[in-house]
Amino acid sequence: MRHAPLAVAALLCVAGPLAAHHSFAPHFDINKPVDIAGVVTQFEQRNPHAYLHVTVQDVDGRSNEWRCESHGVTQLTRNGITPSMLKPGTVVRITGSQHRRDPHECFFNTVQTEDGMVYDVNGGGQRGTVPTATVAQRDSIYGIWLLQPAGRPTSGPQFMMDYTTDAAKAAIAQYNPFTDDPTYRCEPMAIRRGWFAPGTPMAIRQDGDDIIIQHEWMDIERRVHMNQDAVPEGTPAAQLGYSRGHWEGDTLVVETDHFTPGVLNQFVEVAGEPMRGLLHSDALRTVERIRFEPQRNTIQLAMEHYDPVFFTQDFPVVEGEFAASDLDIKPFG
Repeated sequence: MRHAPLAVAALLCVAGPLAAHHSFAPHFDINKPVDIAGVVTQFEQRNPHAYLHVTVQDVDGRSNEWRCESHGVTQLTRNGITPSMLKPGTVVRITGSQHRRDPHECFFNTVQTEDGMVYDVNGGGQRGTVPTATVAQRDSIYGIWLLQPAGRPTSGPQFMMDYTTDAAKAAIAQYNPFTDDPTYRCEPMAIRRGWFAPGTPMAIRQDGDDIIIQHEWMDIERRVHMNQDAVPEGTPAAQLGYSRGHWEGDTLVVETDHFTPGVLNQFVEVAGEPMRGLLHSDALRTVERIRFEPQRNTIQLAMEHYDPVFFTQDFPVVEGEFAASDLDIKPFG
């Protein structure tokens, strides 16, 4: 948090960085920052995005209704921006980035209340950080973990688009990322999109002979069937496939196949071209390697993707680090 006087209702341009977000770039322009102050009329308490409605007066005294998006209500609440702070009639100042198409929409990064306190949607009181509580030393991969920031782009060019087959090109041509992505149906989508959802915890636990991998984001819960050679006959294909695991020393190896066709990247943005998505076929196979790192009290993930039907070469290994966390996993809803 930091202190600053609350400005009168105004619309100003201010410079400043913005934390990366999984669907930011197609909708908002980081080069068009906004700073608005006004009266809250509604706070839509939703996941994966919450929406704040604010009535703002411009310099000519005209009122406009702004609708500004940010992280989901669960993540905002964890970072101190609670629904009780944003009741109708509350005066607030918010900063963020302008919507690309609607002049009265934005993505907000900070909320300032009448007492002068400023709350950052990413927590920690400093833009672009994720709260890291001091937690007990772990001794295995089991427990609750939180993705560490790594400056990983989740939209923009995806070089694997250059290695798509004719079958993939045909599927991509029929796909509209603004209407067809499974997130709009609150479905979990691809495994790697669960792993790399920002700001939400995940957990690994044992359940009998199996291992459960759970992500708060989209209420993902995967069962890893340990020491099983093949998918049982008659098992239906699924969005998250069918996972089988085994140990290689201290590394949990999870192999997953039996997928339905899906979406690996929601938005692929290339200048001068229509927005597209990076898709996979039902031939996708993934291999996850999960290892506990005691020196850092983290788990390390390395993930491989193979899809010979949609791609002419294999994907590079995707890596991530997850810090031990004392957060509770809450229903995403």
